[in-house]
Amino acid sequence: MKRFLIALTLALVPLVCSGQDSAADILESRECFRMKDVSSGSYTVYGKIRINKESAVSAGRITIFTDSDKSLSSFTATITGSTGKVIKKIKRQDLESMALAQGLADDFFVYFYQPLAPFPFIVEYEYTLTYKRGVPAFPSYFPVTEEDVRLEKGEYSVVVPSGTKIQYSSTVEPDIVKEDFNERYVWRFNDYSGFVEEDRMPSAREIVPHVYASPVNFMFSKVEGQQGSWKDLGLWLYDLQKDTWDLTDQDKAKVREMTSGCGNTFEKVKVLYDYLRNTTRYVSIQLGIGGYKPFSASTVSRTGFGDCKALSNYLKALLEVAGVESDYFIVNTNVSDLVKDYSSVGQMNHAMLAVPVNDEGIMKGDTLWVECTNPKLPLGYRHDDIAGHQVVLIKENGGEMVRCGRYPDSLSRLENNVRVLVSSVGDAFVDVREKAFLDFTESRVSFSSLDTKSQTDRMASKVAASSNNLKIKEIWNNFNDYPIFGRAYVPQTRIDYSFESRSFAETSGERMLIPVTPLRSGVGWQRGERKNDIFLETGAVYLDSIEIVAPASYELESLPKAVNVECSWVSLSSGFKVDGNKVTVVLKAVFKAGRYPKENYAEFRTAARKFNNLCTSKIVFKKKQN
Repeated sequence: MKRFLIALTLALVPLVCSGQDSAADILESRECFRMKDVSSGSYTVYGKIRINKESAVSAGRITIFTDSDKSLSSFTATITGSTGKVIKKIKRQDLESMALAQGLADDFFVYFYQPLAPFPFIVEYEYTLTYKRGVPAFPSYFPVTEEDVRLEKGEYSVVVPSGTKIQYSSTVEPDIVKEDFNERYVWRFNDYSGFVEEDRMPSAREIVPHVYASPVNFMFSKVEGQQGSWKDLGLWLYDLQKDTWDLTDQDKAKVREMTSGCGNTFEKVKVLYDYLRNTTRYVSIQLGIGGYKPFSASTVSRTGFGDCKALSNYLKALLEVAGVESDYFIVNTNVSDLVKDYSSVGQMNHAMLAVPVNDEGIMKGDTLWVECTNPKLPLGYRHDDIAGHQVVLIKENGGEMVRCGRYPDSLSRLENNVRVLVSSVGDAFVDVREKAFLDFTESRVSFSSLDTKSQTDRMASKVAASSNNLKIKEIWNNFNDYPIFGRAYVPQTRIDYSFESRSFAETSGERMLIPVTPLRSGVGWQRGERKNDIFLETGAVYLDSIEIVAPASYELESLPKAVNVECSWVSLSSGFKVDGNKVTVVLKAVFKAGRYPKENYAEFRTAARKFNNLCTSKIVFKKKQN
């Protein structure tokens, strides 16, 4: 679904600095791309890495990607032991290889080798890739991509013919050296202490040494273009598509027939979207120019398959026949903001369709963001991979960067309404209504299509108490309600289920101790020192309301102490309501989007402990006196 363009890797795992006792040391990293002209060049990579611990073995892995536009022309490597003795010389024939056949048509190939030796040992390697048929972007440089790895010396260089315009984005500025007929750009990185993965933290682009670079005038698969601006790049992509809207007369007649009874834009989109989901399937197409140019609409119609480019382009062609204008667009689903002042063909990994709605009525002025590769998602819903993201609309007059609107954080909610009936021997009969809103619905879109065992297993995983005889009672969603609400539409799912829990409550003499909730509740937190700022791109609300009914022969004796704590980025609270032998417990956690100093993590840790202790506490009932 999300594979579209291939030149850069812009989204790594979140990274932060580590301590001095590293698991591996990159003693030297050198990469150089030498551009001969817009159609060819060579890329040489040298690495010397000391592996100190078993946890960092993967940091020494040699991985080389090729395709029809670039080939491996030379390779050499050695493994050296702690005494300086060469343990093994690695030749090209020692490399394992495999085709990365992600789709019906792609030409990606990977060579790899995993060095192993007594610790510590040193891996030293050098290889060269030869580029042909075009250089759309220079390989991105991320010298450190493994946790707890230190960089001693790193250098990345790009050599281009004199007068060649390039664009770049990096954590440091390059030295520019003029040679006889070339210009050499050199970025140097020294003494980077490494990283440790943490939850909820900023993008790797803010933390890890890196370089993105590309020629302004480029060629890919013998097709020339410009990418000095998003407008220029959009012109190139639009020109690639112009000859792909070639529906047959039979296809056009069918579209007119299907939409003849539609009264507005949304109805036409809905009819054709349903047609798309019923007659096509997603298959990755990444062969040569197919990494950027979609299959023609007639090909998709004939074969019934396509990738994100082809399916989006196909729906665009169908809509055009129905008199509905739409814009094909590209987006990076991993990061919301594109690299600033850097318009490169390699930043995107997905294509979709934007349909402006200009009809009178509740949807006037709205835009439908149509996901053509996962038609199970509700039409009109801006899913989590695009909501709030910068996208580039591909128009006849060039590319136009816009931002896909983000929903208010308060709308992203997961609610559980629970009723617990406790018997006199401590067994419980539990009914749960789980309600998911907005982003939380995405993992539940296909729930109704699962088999019964998979459904019950998934819901059982949400239960903290021992559960028996879990049954799904009802599944509901509002995925077809967009026309009712227009841009105010929020997708919802509801799953009703029930289960029994043996010995749920603990009995001790005259008393019965009943857990606050049978579900898994509480919030996660890390024990160690926080290394980086806290970053929440989106907020969310978790709300559980648990009605506990004790046996009629018991009365309430005591409740746990309620918790109400507020941090800079999290609010955690609880409440109790008593009505005879019935107690209603409310547990609420609100996460607030934003960026917060790492020093604030200590207050969250304290608050989380208090809240989690409450979630695992007990309500005490005692037998009534006659």
